[in-house]
Amino acid sequence: MELSQLKAFVTVAEEGHLTRAADRLFTSQPAISAKLKSLEESLGVPLFNRTAKGMTLTAAGEKLLVQAQAILDASQQMEVEAKAIKGQVGGVLSVGLNSDLAFLKLPELLADASSHYPDLQMSFINGMSFDNQVDVRQGKLDTGFFFGPCTTLDVHTIHLDDIETAILAPACWAEKISYASIDELANFPWVYTTERCPFYQLKETLFQDAKTKPTKAVFVDCEDAIRELVKAGSGIALLRKDDAEKAEAEGWGVSWKGRTPPITLSIAVAAQRLHEPVIQAWLNELAKFWPMKEYRAQQLAN
Repeated sequence: MELSQLKAFVTVAEEGHLTRAADRLFTSQPAISAKLKSLEESLGVPLFNRTAKGMTLTAAGEKLLVQAQAILDASQQMEVEAKAIKGQVGGVLSVGLNSDLAFLKLPELLADASSHYPDLQMSFINGMSFDNQVDVRQGKLDTGFFFGPCTTLDVHTIHLDDIETAILAPACWAEKISYASIDELANFPWVYTTERCPFYQLKETLFQDAKTKPTKAVFVDCEDAIRELVKAGSGIALLRKDDAEKAEAEGWGVSWKGRTPPITLSIAVAAQRLHEPVIQAWLNELAKFWPMKEYRAQQLAN
């Protein structure tokens, strides 16, 4: 029995499909299939039911999956301990982004980290808040930023800050939008995010007592697209306050004068990896650029 076989077993169980598991492990479908077959022969029991739609765990597979994951976790922890003994912080840290680099303060963080951890490389991957949480849990990312609440199990989250929001409209709508009521706002065309986006849920909360629901003109899942559509006059949108202020400074946007709720910004790491030297180095760097009040309080308590 090899660790690579167990990793293939766990990954296929999570993905439910050979092709997706192979993509995730950067290998081929035949290679994954061969590892599973070899593992099943070694254990003497079938682990999966193979169907046209994918792979499902057998009763034996469900029982052995827990042990396989525990073995992989123990192996990973052993590597962590070895690195800690050597005091090594290096390798590649994959970071899931949910917004632009400047807002997340990553250019400054990267410059500081490179001087303190010269052997550490960072790989920034664009994504969405929900996907970043899932990808951290599944091991596709080492860490990831996200807005709003965490909806994924086995993920440790650290609150970075509360981010102010605003409702932004095209500048030519200033007279109609600036002091509009909630019900009047609902009648404007809205540039909406997809339902998985935390800003969608925040918007729903804002209008929960309105007589009518917002008019959904278009759905997008990209911050740049939201800004461009507002700029083009396609509708109004709920976004970060700093984005709205920039639009006003550039002369193409105007903000609603009412109050909108803030949205939380957090970072996610796999719970079992929290004490790895590279993760601790990452969190220490973040603490130089974000309030992280709860994290700082915990560090002082320890």
